[in-house]
Amino acid sequence: MHRKLFAAIFLSAFVLTAPALAVGGGDDDASNDAVRQCNNGEVWDRGKNECVPADQQSLDDDALFENGRALAYLGRFEEAVTVLGMIKDQNRPDVLNYLGYSTRNAGDLQAGITHYRRAIALDPNYTLARSYMGQALLLDGDRAGAIAQLDAIETRCGRDCRGYAELAEAIVAATEDRAWRY
Repeated sequence: MHRKLFAAIFLSAFVLTAPALAVGGGDDDASNDAVRQCNNGEVWDRGKNECVPADQQSLDDDALFENGRALAYLGRFEEAVTVLGMIKDQNRPDVLNYLGYSTRNAGDLQAGITHYRRAIALDPNYTLARSYMGQALLLDGDRAGAIAQLDAIETRCGRDCRGYAELAEAIVAATEDRAWRY
């Protein structure tokens, strides 16, 4: 019963968000393309319109964040951790979220969860961090924790936001071959 209900809810959420997810991130896509051409140890400098050494002092926190996020989405997780770690303000929820995403995907699940918890403590309404944390909790075998994050996302932005759709899909995928417990 709950499984069918959850699947129906997920499908309606996914149908509503699919066009938004398909369009892409605009600047995110451009950032990914620019960063993609940089070698390990380099980041994209928009002002110079070229790759520069990652430790170059002319890059501010926002430029480093943009590069770190792009590296994470390109699957270059260790590089993303390095670049995100260069950001002076390590108490930004977005920085902590992408540190969580990158460390989790680089193989350190517990460090990823720790970063997500810090991001959410700073901004309880940061639904993307909640979605990524829920996915990490699933990997850690904590399905109930993942569902709690899904419920928290629904409370904050409903069922038609990116974080809800991504976590709902992960929960369904993780439970397809198991008895459903809600």
